Amino acid sequence: MTKNLLLATLIVAFSAFSITAFAEKADKNKPAVIDSERAAVNEITQTRAFDGNVIITKGTMVIKADRVEIRVDVEGYQTMVATGSASKPATFKQKREGLDETIEAESARIDFDGKADTVLLTDQAIVRRLAKGVPQDEVRGAVIKYFNQTEFYDVKGGANSSFPGGRVRTILAPRTPATATTSAVLVVPASK
Repeated sequence: MTKNLLLATLIVAFSAFSITAFAEKADKNKPAVIDSERAAVNEITQTRAFDGNVIITKGTMVIKADRVEIRVDVEGYQTMVATGSASKPATFKQKREGLDETIEAESARIDFDGKADTVLLTDQAIVRRLAKGVPQDEVRGAVIKYFNQTEFYDVKGGANSSFPGGRVRTILAPRTPATATTSAVLVVPASK
């Protein structure tokens, strides 16, 4: 496969990934640039794997991981798994649409499911909202699942929680009437 055809295939394969509620809308029309130490593409299984200090940039979105695997199912839905470790987690960062805010997330594993429209952070999971670069809201747990369609978080504690004692920790910045309508509140039910 020529270098240009491989790059075009990778850009098309990655074009759907973006956390919708967080996303800068212009990001979906930007090319995905994937830097890694190794890349393997299997057109038969529709699998693309990237290993070694993987950095994916798509507009304002940046994903960093030790390994990223992207799959496309027969219906055209895409899934992506970004893995790191407890000492060097996979990370996600993206600007929020129309706001001077950024969402940052990290965990040992980040799963994006295009069909279910969910994001799952597993093992030492943390999600932060920054306004003008200053941390505002934060949620920590063992597992954080985000449902894009309903903008709902489900956070679970446990042995692999990023907060001591296996508990869930949520920090909410004070809201003023001006920010209450534009700020994402990371209020989540803790379930086990």
